[in-house]
Amino acid sequence: MDEQQAGSQDPELGPWARHRRTPLYATPRLTAYRDEVTFPDGSTGPYNWVQVPDQVRIAALVDGAILVCEQHHYLTGVMWQLPGGAVDPADASPEAAARRELAEETGYRDGAWSSLGALHPLPGATPARVHLWAAHAPDPYPASPEPVEADLKVHHVPLDEALSAVRDGRIRCAASAALVLAVGRQAQQGA
Repeated sequence: MDEQQAGSQDPELGPWARHRRTPLYATPRLTAYRDEVTFPDGSTGPYNWVQVPDQVRIAALVDGAILVCEQHHYLTGVMWQLPGGAVDPADASPEAAARRELAEETGYRDGAWSSLGALHPLPGATPARVHLWAAHAPDPYPASPEPVEADLKVHHVPLDEALSAVRDGRIRCAASAALVLAVGRQAQQGA
């Protein structure tokens, strides 16, 4: 048995009880686990899940536009999404990761930053979160994308068009869509 003893109730697990955790597969950025659990109905069985790093997405607002990245992803094809990526172990915080990712992908830095919370995009598969940030009036510098981002294109999209892109499916990244909607609502409220 691991740190969670059979039959005990951990407030984090609610009506679930974990009896054993077995790592099934691990890479530097992903670990797949199988937990043996008691489900809320009292039955027992396996629960498979993955641990991956938290992510960040940034709504960078520049001269009335929002920066949108267009990139081909191996699993999903060409997508529009907001700049972002993983919170690396070297990052001091999700904000540090957001600042690093925005600079790498777009070249933009500094400006006024604010947190817009975090989302759990796949709560049944991973506890990983996506931290949402807004960067107002960042300054342009040269970008330094990673090799896997060689095809990344940065577009300055008017906020109204970005909101339309959420509605018509051009922005399919769930965290990016949520962030565009949040920024759009703030703009409507004059925040």
